[in-house]
Amino acid sequence: EKALEIQVLSQSERKVEDTIAPTEEQLDRAEEELRRRSDENTATQRRVADTLNRLRNSVENVRKLEQQLASSSASSSSNLSSLSARLEHCREEYENLKTQKKKLEGQLQQLKRDLDSSQVKKRDLEDCLQIRKFEQEMQSIKEDITSAESRLKDLAGARTEASKLKAELEKKGETRAGQEGRNRGFTDQVNGLQRELKSDLFRDAGTTYHHQSIKCHVGQQTASDLEMYILAYERAIMRFHSDKMQEINKTLRELWVDIYRGGDIDFIEIRTDDDAAESIGRRKTCNYRVAMNKGGVFIDMRQHCSAGQRVLAALLIRLALAETFCNNCGVITLDEPTTNLDRDNIESLATALGQFIKSRSNTGHFQLIIITHDEDFVELLGRSAAIDHFYKVAKGPDFCSNIVKKMIVEQ
Repeated sequence: EKALEIQVLSQSERKVEDTIAPTEEQLDRAEEELRRRSDENTATQRRVADTLNRLRNSVENVRKLEQQLASSSASSSSNLSSLSARLEHCREEYENLKTQKKKLEGQLQQLKRDLDSSQVKKRDLEDCLQIRKFEQEMQSIKEDITSAESRLKDLAGARTEASKLKAELEKKGETRAGQEGRNRGFTDQVNGLQRELKSDLFRDAGTTYHHQSIKCHVGQQTASDLEMYILAYERAIMRFHSDKMQEINKTLRELWVDIYRGGDIDFIEIRTDDDAAESIGRRKTCNYRVAMNKGGVFIDMRQHCSAGQRVLAALLIRLALAETFCNNCGVITLDEPTTNLDRDNIESLATALGQFIKSRSNTGHFQLIIITHDEDFVELLGRSAAIDHFYKVAKGPDFCSNIVKKMIVEQ
């Protein structure tokens, strides 16, 4: 029924639209003509009113002249001719005004007829306005129809959406039932765990965990502190090692310059190839090598020097180590220090040992033990006034070793 009603209204709407289109054009033209005629009538009425006023004034003037004429005829006959002339002129003017009056009355009648015609047009315009009002009502009805169709579409969509929501609701209900079953299982499990926690085995679990957590935290902090201490300790050792190596090389350079008489080596030095690793748990190692310097260029002594140079370097390194690390140690032992040394280097070594002994003579517990078969070397030590006696070990007639103390003077 609604669809049929909508169809009928649509047909009526089309008919009204077809009727309104030419009526609107006629209405616009009629409104324009009405405005023009109204303006013309207003102007004509003003002109007629002005003319009537002039006629009234003229009539009044004529009456006054007649009265003046009547009053003045007895007193002054001399003015009769002039007054007659003026009266004639006024009569002519009166006739002219009457003619104009008739003409204006005709125009007024025409204006009345036009006014009646305008009233007819006014009724037409009112009808057009009524048609426009009806058109607006039709437009409102059309909008209502469109809204109703939209609501019908929304209703169909709502039904589809309701079906989907119903299916989804049923699915959610099934999911909810499953979730409730799982929740009941979890609740039973939680209750069982709570009962288990209340047993003697787990009653103090919180306190035990707290104590163990403290121990673990303290252990981790201690391990961290130990790592920092180990790093600091290793760095301190390496700084100590670097400082001591500088002292050793300084002493070794001075001893070499004082003792060695050759011109092929300026000085010797102990050089290190450090392992730069600083990780915890990895031992830091240093690879030592003895290098000789000539003209500012360092060359390893291994396989590049003679046997005498190697022996002298070994002796001087021992003396430098003793000078650096053995300030509180009073015993230095040299076994066959002159092996593979030439005469000049033996004399230089004896002189250096004499100076070394003199520098340590203020230490009450200092002892220098030299084991040698070179009696000339012992004599050189005696000449340096560093020692005044020595002990000689020799076999006696009974093939037993005898130790005899001998003075340098006796030698």
